Amino acid sequence: MRGCSANFDRSLCWQSASFGEVAERKCPFTYCLNVAGCERIANEFNVQRLCQNNGTWADPIYGQCIDVIKYHPQCIVGFCRTCPDLLREMVISASLTLSIISVALLVSTLVLFTIFDSIQCRRLSIHKNLAAAFVFRFAVLAVWTIVQTSNVFQDCSSYNPVPRFEYEWICKLLLWLVIYFQVASVMWMLIEGAYLYSRFTIFAMRHTEPPYYAYLLCGWGVPFIVVLSWTFVHQYRSSQSHNSFCWLPYAQGHHLWILAGAMGLALILNLLFLLGIVIILVQKLRAENTAESKKIWRTIKATLLLVPLLGVSNIPLFYEPAEPSSTYMLGSAILQHSQGIFIAVLYCFLNSEVQNAMKRQFSKVTLHLFRRRERFETERTYVPDIGNRKNRQIGVPMEELNGLKNDFTTAADNKNNRIHNNSNNNNNNQNNNGNSSREGHSDDGVIQKVDNAIE
Repeated sequence: MRGCSANFDRSLCWQSASFGEVAERKCPFTYCLNVAGCERIANEFNVQRLCQNNGTWADPIYGQCIDVIKYHPQCIVGFCRTCPDLLREMVISASLTLSIISVALLVSTLVLFTIFDSIQCRRLSIHKNLAAAFVFRFAVLAVWTIVQTSNVFQDCSSYNPVPRFEYEWICKLLLWLVIYFQVASVMWMLIEGAYLYSRFTIFAMRHTEPPYYAYLLCGWGVPFIVVLSWTFVHQYRSSQSHNSFCWLPYAQGHHLWILAGAMGLALILNLLFLLGIVIILVQKLRAENTAESKKIWRTIKATLLLVPLLGVSNIPLFYEPAEPSSTYMLGSAILQHSQGIFIAVLYCFLNSEVQNAMKRQFSKVTLHLFRRRERFETERTYVPDIGNRKNRQIGVPMEELNGLKNDFTTAADNKNNRIHNNSNNNNNNQNNNGNSSREGHSDDGVIQKVDNAIE
């Protein structure tokens, strides 16, 4: 054949052409065709190359492709840039926003659960560990999301991004923490379900229960072993692939079931615990002489109260389809990242025992401030006015101050007595209701909340 033979210019492959022919190829870009106007850009902007009369190729002209990079960067994937995607931006924004809110509320929950000695119990300790697991999970996940979207571990100086392998260990550490705290939060939800189910069954009559360190080993130790096992297998598989960076993509391969199997088993067991609790509640309702519709509503109310605590709502989203829809992606992000909000609100801020403890603390602080003011006013004296040679009264007369003090002190003492009496009455009622719980304050109100739903 007379002309130029096939040739590769390190970017595009050029087929053979005749003398004087100007060949055209599309720019070597991956276009974002879902962006308005980019399909036209992809079809109109080309690379040109002349087959010279001596049978050699001239240098290709990439001027139009450079114009695409300069003036239409939203149409291409490159320079660590991804196609503009409204759905992806919504998912990222929702995840970050809900994660930050969850962390703030859960940290407040941990503070309230810790500072009040009057509400301490075994179940509250489990609550605190679950809240801590969610705090670490959402905090690390927020950092991971920001790092991934900002391409910290990518060198974007050239069109083709190059991984920064000197920072790969930081990337792997972040990913490992994301996975570990995700498994740990699911494990603590399983402990919540197992403990709550035991309080509703015959096991509540037992006078002994596992020591606290056993819960810690199950909640933090078992996830460590599971994730460490996955790490060894995944690291070996990644070492076989020369294109792997930072264990990405990590959600591939049959060894993923080391993680998915552990979390899936925990969620299924929690579903069984929830069904067992519902059956017990239904049996209790049948013994009452109330309307059938009211029984159904109370059962539903008690069930919905336990769903976010046990994580049962995550079961429908446990299996991710190969091509997830927009509804699945957005729903999954909202549901998973708002679980901490529901736990903080339902089991801390709406908890009657926490509210009563806060009221008692507020009364103590108010009384303490008044007594400090009383001492300050008492120290104020009459100061003689030398200029007028008369005594000028400074401050409040002691008769009025003593009257105010007596009135305020009496009101404050009456309020404290009412709160103290209500607390004693509640404790007496709980002790008289049975020996199903050996903790004096009904396990921070979770069982009480479920009982209230059917009473």
